[in-house]
Amino acid sequence: MKLQQNHFEIFGLPVAYEVDRQLLTKRYRELQQEFHPDRFAAKSDREQMLSMQYAAQINEANNTLKDPVARAQYLLQLFGVEIKPEQTTADGEFLMQQMILRERLEEVRDAANPEVELDELGSDAADLFRSQELAFSTGLKNRELEQAKSALLKMQFLAKLRRQIDALEEELLD
Repeated sequence: MKLQQNHFEIFGLPVAYEVDRQLLTKRYRELQQEFHPDRFAAKSDREQMLSMQYAAQINEANNTLKDPVARAQYLLQLFGVEIKPEQTTADGEFLMQQMILRERLEEVRDAANPEVELDELGSDAADLFRSQELAFSTGLKNRELEQAKSALLKMQFLAKLRRQIDALEEELLD
């Protein structure tokens, strides 16, 4: 393993949005075992340091590749497209759709059956997220990086909404 490898190279995966999650998990476990710092306890200081660097790089790569939004950001970064943290989508129709979804989220507590409403909202958000994943993947494959970037910005909105839905679900279950 080399410290200069990109996240996909570390796991022997093709550079693409679609990731074989089972293979990623398998390779992660193998690499963790191979480079775990405890295996280098009796080695030289340099080997111990390299082992810690490799282990950290393996963890970072795994965390990035298993998260769809982080993976999409990383892929765009590999293609030279930088996303600033404060950057958002300018798609007015999508933003209006987000406002409606957030209003639905706010109304869940007052619904006759909050669990059903939350499930429906979660399902709608998941469908929208999958459609943006497809748009991202298609844009990336066709090297239409602005399309991919636009889809990523929308994925970020939808991932945040998913976290809010999950938090409200936890709150309602308590």
